[in-house]
Amino acid sequence: MDSKVSVVLLIYMVEAYLPRCIESALNQTYKNIEIILSVSEGPDRCVEICNEYAKKDDRVVVVQRERKGRGPGRNFGMEVATGKYILFIDGDDRMGATMVEKLVAAAEKHKADASICGDQYEYENEPGRVEEHIAGLPKVFGRQELYAEILSRRTFGLEVWNKMFLLEKVRDIAYIDEIAEDRFWSVKAYRKLDTIAYVPSVEFHYVVRGDSGSRKPHVMEASMKADRLLCNDIRGNGYLKDESDYFMFTSCYNALYEALHFGYFDYASWKDVYQEFKSSAASVRRNKKSRRQDRIKAGIGRLGFHPLIWFMRLSMKIRPAGLYDANEET
Repeated sequence: MDSKVSVVLLIYMVEAYLPRCIESALNQTYKNIEIILSVSEGPDRCVEICNEYAKKDDRVVVVQRERKGRGPGRNFGMEVATGKYILFIDGDDRMGATMVEKLVAAAEKHKADASICGDQYEYENEPGRVEEHIAGLPKVFGRQELYAEILSRRTFGLEVWNKMFLLEKVRDIAYIDEIAEDRFWSVKAYRKLDTIAYVPSVEFHYVVRGDSGSRKPHVMEASMKADRLLCNDIRGNGYLKDESDYFMFTSCYNALYEALHFGYFDYASWKDVYQEFKSSAASVRRNKKSRRQDRIKAGIGRLGFHPLIWFMRLSMKIRPAGLYDANEET
């Protein structure tokens, strides 16, 4: 087990987090890696820090670029990658010491196109709060099982940072220069995966920053667009239709709820999201596996857009501390 692994770090304005991230890559128990630092020029010291690490360790490759977006940044890293496998992570997160070793071992053992590990969310503004995501999956599975787990919202989804891919399978898939670029890339990459290996342990640490922009309207809109593309792919394969409808039902509901919660909702702008919610709600009402609270939401949504928003406002008064049940989070 000595296949080379390319670890691409996307770096911009993460000076406070960057040394820890780079060192988590350098300190991997698996040594045959190249660490590609795709760094944008900015007002902080990120470029300088990257160059310092490159001088200390010849496994570090610095790809310095103008600020052109996250998608092009990942593409630059992929273009210079020379490994058999590739990982993409962000410069404010960190890898567990055995992450690469375990992902490679799983991929090689099962001759897999990709391998996935468990992860842990660490909340910057809430010290001590962590959320572990480990799936009760078999150690190897196919594309349909991959889709089913994503649609369940239990563990992993369209994020790229807890996954390692066979480079020859994904090298020709370019990241787009848009918001939620990793989600769109993943949808395209998943089309090419036949065998996926799973490592049922926490090997990646995702930092939920206090200044995260993940709940801004344009980010939510892009994420929903990627969700829609995923579900269309799945339905096109002829399976998991009810699960895909349920997935879009919760995506639409959560987006509307967040728009209300964060104060940027208006009926005209969110009309199309409501229509998609209403369309998928019909399937949720018919599905005997649907949770009772979701059937209630679907039934109220059937009455019209205004009754649904009224119900959401009422829910906020009853449950102000959190937006969702665990199974509803995006």
